[in-house]
Amino acid sequence: MTATPFVDHYAQAAQRAYAIAGIARDRFAPPETLLVLGQIARHLDQAGAFLDALKPGAYVSLPVEATEALWLADTLAEDHPATRFPIGFTNYVLQPLTDRSLPFPDPLFPVTDRFGRQEADLVHALHQLHGDNKHQWERTDHWLCEVFTVWQKHMRLADEVRVDNARPCNQH
Repeated sequence: MTATPFVDHYAQAAQRAYAIAGIARDRFAPPETLLVLGQIARHLDQAGAFLDALKPGAYVSLPVEATEALWLADTLAEDHPATRFPIGFTNYVLQPLTDRSLPFPDPLFPVTDRFGRQEADLVHALHQLHGDNKHQWERTDHWLCEVFTVWQKHMRLADEVRVDNARPCNQH
């Protein structure tokens, strides 16, 4: 029997917070959205710092300051969909500590077949990424970049589907 390596779940959560903050800073967006992305990144950095300060070992509780910073980041993303961060995206940070479910998109119900195929491909990619535990833990930053790229594409597709479904020729 081989011993499994020790995993510091607090450090993993902190790394995830920092990685997503980097993703927020790297996004291209209009100036008003860039301001919000900067605020989201700062909240994620704060959460990461609070999580990083915790000693490895038995799980005791989440620091209130970290959960507040994550809540603020989530709230900003929900209030500003142009950031292209899904509702509940901070569960990617908390998942190593709480085993919370990772966010998943609601069905778009596109009328146009092309959009239906695109949605199916993106949903499949997200399923694959969520199930890739080795990639999640060993190459966390890369994994999160892939996850949030898929989310960004899905959220853009959702906008296109809303417009396409509202076209008079697609009304049944």
